Amino acid sequence: MAKNETLDIGCGGAKYPGAVGIDVVPGPQVDIVHDLNLVPWPLAPDRFASIVASHVLEHLVNLVPVMEEIHRVARPGARVAITTPHFSSLNSWEDPTHTRHFARRSFACFDVASPYQYTTKRFRTLSTTLHFGAGLWDHWGEIHYKLWPNFWEKQLAFIWRARDMVVELEVVK
Repeated sequence: MAKNETLDIGCGGAKYPGAVGIDVVPGPQVDIVHDLNLVPWPLAPDRFASIVASHVLEHLVNLVPVMEEIHRVARPGARVAITTPHFSSLNSWEDPTHTRHFARRSFACFDVASPYQYTTKRFRTLSTTLHFGAGLWDHWGEIHYKLWPNFWEKQLAFIWRARDMVVELEVVK
């Protein structure tokens, strides 16, 4: 086992460099072929120092067991980087294989500070970042989001749309 091993969940053809890739579709970058909706995953517990899940969680059926599996295969203190379309992005809605849509607090229920008890597996939220486009209209949305994130998400998200959201978590065991 490598000292700082990384798991790339749903790696497809663009696996994170040096990572172990797991995906439902076989391919040259996929090391383990497995349906991520089926738990447990064929991975040892406490194995990975970091986990990358880029544009995959929105395709999975039940988020809680998936987050529990991420927690199980991660070492204590492991870093988890999740990238997904924000719910205001057309990318979130145009793909018919997307089963869910995420807001900036969608992963807050897994945080150690959360009063919600959907699972005993906990994470610490390190950051949540929204990415906007490069145009002037996008820049206005980004400014509004940074000034008033709650107001932007509740009232302005479909005027000035975000594109992707990156959530960084730390595994708490």
